[in-house]
Amino acid sequence: MIMQFPVAHDDELLVSILARFVSRQGLRNDKAALELLFGSRNIVPSPLLQGHLQALLSQVGHIWFISQNELIQRHSILPLFQSFVEPSRVNDVQNRMINSDKSHVMTSVGINASSIKWLRYYRYCPECLAEDQVNLAYSYWRRLFQLPGVIVCPKHLCYLQNSSFKLLPDRRHAFKDASYLAPQAQLTLLNVEPNNKLLALAISIQQLLITKTPYVTPLQWTIFYQRSIAEYGLVIGSRPDHLNIRFQIEHFWGTAFLEQQGLSVSLENNWLLAFFRKHRRHYSFLHHIVCHMALFPSYSFLDSIQNAALITDKIREKRIYTNIKAVERYEEYRAIWLVICSPTSILKDVRATTEGSRVYSWLYRYDNAWLQEHLPNRFRNDVGRQINWCKRDIDIVKKLIKIRNKSYENLNLPRMTQTWFIAQTNVPWGIASHLDKLPLCLSFFVKYTESIDEYQIRRVLAIMVNCINSHEPFPKPYEIERIAGLSKKRSRKPVKHILRMDFETFSRFKLPPKEC
Repeated sequence: MIMQFPVAHDDELLVSILARFVSRQGLRNDKAALELLFGSRNIVPSPLLQGHLQALLSQVGHIWFISQNELIQRHSILPLFQSFVEPSRVNDVQNRMINSDKSHVMTSVGINASSIKWLRYYRYCPECLAEDQVNLAYSYWRRLFQLPGVIVCPKHLCYLQNSSFKLLPDRRHAFKDASYLAPQAQLTLLNVEPNNKLLALAISIQQLLITKTPYVTPLQWTIFYQRSIAEYGLVIGSRPDHLNIRFQIEHFWGTAFLEQQGLSVSLENNWLLAFFRKHRRHYSFLHHIVCHMALFPSYSFLDSIQNAALITDKIREKRIYTNIKAVERYEEYRAIWLVICSPTSILKDVRATTEGSRVYSWLYRYDNAWLQEHLPNRFRNDVGRQINWCKRDIDIVKKLIKIRNKSYENLNLPRMTQTWFIAQTNVPWGIASHLDKLPLCLSFFVKYTESIDEYQIRRVLAIMVNCINSHEPFPKPYEIERIAGLSKKRSRKPVKHILRMDFETFSRFKLPPKEC
């Protein structure tokens, strides 16, 4: 049972609290730390949206008196998405963070698919770090500093610095304690002015993170922005003045900052064009704040969210057309339409003609039900959509065979699972999820993917081969287990059988020299 646990600080990431616990307990084995905290060795720490909260609180809830929902609100970045993601999805993500064994919350809230460039390394403020060391004798990771767009510390008015610790470390199960920054920190401060726009951006994101704001639908955002750009004169007639909007945003932020954050507007079809048209999808907090600060300087972003949420977003009803003589002309227009539309006609081609466009418009208004039942085939652009699965199967399995042949003699590779093989092919999609259409690939995976027994044997053999090549005696069995990262609990029967063999009989054998 855990008898002590660190006190959580305001704005501290949950993974930072766990890292401080692991460091204080002197736990060097990542899996042992996970088993102590969560009761399982198979959990991967997540820097921004740590899950398995129910399992965690079952281990530390008797010391740390906090509810699951409060833990999410105070020590994860999920509150940042409450105004930009549907409440049902936010609730689903929250439930998965609490209960689910396997979660895809980063995908559900749009982080993985976003054009926004999220950080690769933990960020810290040198002043905060020095202050922590004086007041606390340790430091911690602040969640605000790990968000895109936050470049300045709002408290000390200095630029943040990248640490050497990755948000997604090479050791997937490792915890990175911010206290280890102390001997590495370069306290070279670059102060900013109190009216600096980057400081204002950081403060806006901080307010959004700690304030409970309502959800705003895409249609409400559309209406809000239509009214706002009209108020600021950023329209030509009734349409957005896209050139002027783009100029103002580039002039305010600069192209370097926009590209750094993944918000470049240099392409012909960029996110900014769709942003000021009808919102057909959600945009991130950074998209909204960047536009607000550049175009609507008198607006408070939190007030804008409140005002947008009050907009009535009723769906406009379909217009009903009436014509007294329409009933008398049904048969006439139906006959013309049937003549125009041959069995091989395409709707796009029919509507491209003057007569076809005229008859289609009349029937669409006054006889729509009949028209929908007698439409010709719609135009379909299948370029790039039709996949020759047989050819794809052959091409991919050739790559897999080359990878297998190339890696066969390398005993030091990680376990060659199906996922590992797929990653080596550099094929971005369509293997694991379409194996029913790739029989050759499926047969390859069945035959050549390594089981746990095979992988453990290979790890042990790699140690023995290295000893033979370096003309050294074999280590003791328990030393081989330790070097291979095994233990008595995890070693399978085939490995135990090898370790019980008499190694003295192997000392007279050597591997044949490789041919040049």
